[in-house]
Amino acid sequence: MVYGLIGKSLLHSYSKEIHEALGRYSYELFSLSPGEMEDFVRSRDFAGLNITIPYKKDVIPLCDHVTDLAGEIGAVNTLYWENYEGEKRLTGHNTDYEGFLYAASRAGIDFKDKTVLILGTGGTSLMAGKAASRRGAKRIYTASRSGREGTVSYESLPDLGSSVDILVNATPVGTFPDNLKKPLSLKDLPGCEAVIDVIYNPGKTALLLEAEERGIKFSNGLPMLVAQATAAAGYFLGTPGAFESENERIIALLEEQMENIVIIGMPGSGKTTAGRLLSQKTGRPFFDIDREVEREAGITVPEIFEREGEEGFRRRESKAAADLGKRHGIIIAAGGGTVLRRENLLALRQNGRILHLKRPVESLAMDGRPLSSDREALKEMEKKRLPVYEAAADLEFDNSRPMSKKQLAEALLKTLDVSQPPLGRKRP
Repeated sequence: MVYGLIGKSLLHSYSKEIHEALGRYSYELFSLSPGEMEDFVRSRDFAGLNITIPYKKDVIPLCDHVTDLAGEIGAVNTLYWENYEGEKRLTGHNTDYEGFLYAASRAGIDFKDKTVLILGTGGTSLMAGKAASRRGAKRIYTASRSGREGTVSYESLPDLGSSVDILVNATPVGTFPDNLKKPLSLKDLPGCEAVIDVIYNPGKTALLLEAEERGIKFSNGLPMLVAQATAAAGYFLGTPGAFESENERIIALLEEQMENIVIIGMPGSGKTTAGRLLSQKTGRPFFDIDREVEREAGITVPEIFEREGEEGFRRRESKAAADLGKRHGIIIAAGGGTVLRRENLLALRQNGRILHLKRPVESLAMDGRPLSSDREALKEMEKKRLPVYEAAADLEFDNSRPMSKKQLAEALLKTLDVSQPPLGRKRP
């Protein structure tokens, strides 16, 4: 009984984890060329399939029947067998629709009487338009780079001004590995009150980071990914809707697996020690940005300062932050000045939760730190940096209390509310 996903490139897919988390069947990933895809579906040697880019439209002629919803959308992402007049027929459906509405509802986003702008013209865009329409949207605009008939061009988007209430990004702009790119700025849509980005890697695209800063509702594509998969599982097994109650459990599992823990604070506040302890307790790989800079440069941080100055070091630091920020399920100790640069903070926030380690200036370690020349200099540094740390942090931890390494590790785990192994689960 073969269940699985067909697409062109599935290297970073989480579909296997989601389906197998239900405990009902094994699930495989099939990266196929167009010809291979058609042969695979025509063989009909499977129990249920999901279809992803670029085959959501190409698979339609291979079905015996397409549901009204999938036909209206013009895209199929789920193939399942159903009995019809005493025979089995291969049915094409679109559970992305169900997943999209689940993600919107979860984020408190209501389309009724709203003006919606959808970026992109592919199958996901068509699905999002249908979902918004069926949920009572007042007006729906679709944007394309070409501005072809029936769409608006990106150049004309500022003309929409404050009329757009909800923005949906149905393009791949900003997805891994092209992190921190975005199709537009929310400054062009001053009336926007909610954003849905169907991308789930990274956890927060540049578009969602901007939405978060503006304090408006937002959702990434992970809830949609999970909800469409559990909906598909219901159709595979002939029990539509049976697994919706599993959505939040699976979302939480994936978020835990994908999230980075980023530790910030003054130089000498104990970030490296805390990171190593958390790594030992959780099984997550640990990376120190300063050590990554040294590894790349082949010399120590003090030597970099001596040869290249602080600006040279900061350039190297930004590259390390950008590289580590793209990863998942790791612990990162940031340098004392890392998050002073906005680009670094955004890179670390896209997949990370940020913990601010606090320690009095009098207790900060100073050895081998080029900018920690004396206590007075540290006090001045703290005055400038503390507001930045506090604004950047999701959580704070007082690291001034004397305690053993065991006690420190336990206190950190409690503050972060994370589990011990297997927190950093290895993907199959």
